[in-house]
Amino acid sequence: MRTTQESLAHLSQSEDWYEQDALLLEQTVEKLVRFGQQVGVTPEEMISLLDSGISIRDLLAFLASKTLGTA
Repeated sequence: MRTTQESLAHLSQSEDWYEQDALLLEQTVEKLVRFGQQVGVTPEEMISLLDSGISIRDLLAFLASKTLGTA
């Protein structure tokens, strides 16, 4: 059984991880948006593709293919 102090420390550590994950996700999305714009795909188009059911992996492959001129 955890003491209150141990529980608070665990909660604080969980919040730190959450904040780090949120920051990493934000940075990743910003890079994805910039890359998409470089290859001629707007953020709105990427959102539409994701809404239509395309996976993140397939979105990345699609954007990569735009750089090669195959899409």
